[in-house]
Amino acid sequence: MRGLSVHQAPPFLIVAVHFLTACLFWLLSSFLEFYLFLRKELNLPLLVHTHLLGFALITMFGALFQMLPVVAGAVIKDPLKKALPSYLFLLSSVLLFLVGFLKGDRGILNFGATSLLISILFTSSLMMYHLLPKKSFLPAVRGFKFSLSFLLAGALFGYLFLLFGKPAFFKLHYSFMLWGWVGGLIVSVSFQVIETFYTTPPYPKYLAWYFHPLLLLSLIVFQLGEGGVYRLPISLLYTSYAFTTFYLLLKSKRKVLEYTPKFWFLGMLLLLFASLLFLIGNFTPFLFAFGLFFSAIIVGMMQRIIPFLVWFHLSGFGIKSAPLMFEILPPFRQGITFYSFLVLCLSLPLGFISKDLLFIPILFHFLTASVLLFNITNGVRIYLNNR
Repeated sequence: MRGLSVHQAPPFLIVAVHFLTACLFWLLSSFLEFYLFLRKELNLPLLVHTHLLGFALITMFGALFQMLPVVAGAVIKDPLKKALPSYLFLLSSVLLFLVGFLKGDRGILNFGATSLLISILFTSSLMMYHLLPKKSFLPAVRGFKFSLSFLLAGALFGYLFLLFGKPAFFKLHYSFMLWGWVGGLIVSVSFQVIETFYTTPPYPKYLAWYFHPLLLLSLIVFQLGEGGVYRLPISLLYTSYAFTTFYLLLKSKRKVLEYTPKFWFLGMLLLLFASLLFLIGNFTPFLFAFGLFFSAIIVGMMQRIIPFLVWFHLSGFGIKSAPLMFEILPPFRQGITFYSFLVLCLSLPLGFISKDLLFIPILFHFLTASVLLFNITNGVRIYLNNR
């Protein structure tokens, strides 16, 4: 637990509410996929933003409320009074924004986008206000600062694209949101959790300390042109990170049966595939591969974080009968999510062969999301019953 201040952890309710909501959005996205499949439509903006905002963004904000005080020492005073209004504002904004995409109503979409930009600005500014004064004594802390900056930039570029329709704004939007915010935050988290949770060697200093400045430079280079040479820096940077993570996980000294490392392995494979598709400019398959990449990491980490926090908080309350992590979420149920998600990944390419086969990955998306929701809900239930 090197460098962690676990006694500064915020209330369990903050993480629980964010994670449960994100799980519901992920389940909702599977229903949207069924609906669009039956209508023989592909509303790609709706599906992408349901995953990116409803699933990834809400999860990541919940995780940051937990990690900023513990990892960075950036303690937000009265966290419930600040996190819950932030959560409610973000939730209503995301729902309104998605309704605009679903109905194709420009007025609702613009109003939802404005509300969403303000909510992201509010929560990010709250976090940055407490984070910026802290010295970046860990690579993860430095990564958090960069990632939140990428989120603010990406959200602003997306809003400008919605208003003016300039292709340059769209390119800035998706590159800063996907590679900068989502990818950058996952990398930041990995710098802390891979070594801490799985007793691996640390990431090489040159990668850990310079990844995010190089990412910013790579994003700028990408804006200069459309050819593969402009995409190469981002692709090489994430490819190097993925292979390094593979190496460290193989060096793990932890020999306990759990599925989170398997999700990390799968996520890194998907990241390599997404980096290749991005390099050759195959945009729609890239979006699907990148979505599977961050979904794999989120599902794996959720099933690690919730049991840990339930055990940690109950033990902190002095409850001697507090269940152990594997009692809260048995490996068997973790395995169901892993293997159903694996089938989802393997079957998705069938949809590019024949759209009629898309029901197979959609079905396994529904199965994975349902089991994940049950696992997280059950962990919260155990906490409430024991508390």
